[in-house]
Amino acid sequence: MINREIIYCAGGIVWRYNERGREVLLIQSRKDREWKFPKGHIDDDDPGWDAAAQREVKEETGYDTFIVDFAGFTKYLAKGIPKVVLYWHMEALGESNFEPSDEIECCQWLTFREAVDRLTFLDDKQFLLKFAKNDGTRRE
Repeated sequence: MINREIIYCAGGIVWRYNERGREVLLIQSRKDREWKFPKGHIDDDDPGWDAAAQREVKEETGYDTFIVDFAGFTKYLAKGIPKVVLYWHMEALGESNFEPSDEIECCQWLTFREAVDRLTFLDDKQFLLKFAKNDGTRRE
């Protein structure tokens, strides 16, 4: 049974490597144009938080993923209600079939530094920076 006094969400820090180096995937919400990590609410029929995270990443970005590791959590107030988000490090599988929706305007791959600069919320920036080495690449 989920406590309805807390908003529970799960999401992914989705990584890939290409000629630009290590990149991370961000989404832009349609309503407020904020840049953030793909995430969403835990549904009662999700078999686990990790599965919910993969479902939400797929819904918001079009990417299938596999989980590499647990990344950690963030917490904040959303309209005065505590919100907890568990994140997993993920790798994208194949290509995206992304199409803009009522919620998501776009998704974009960015270098680590670009992503830190683009993220709307300071908490998200600080969360991402936990995974950086001095050169701005992800810690292994």
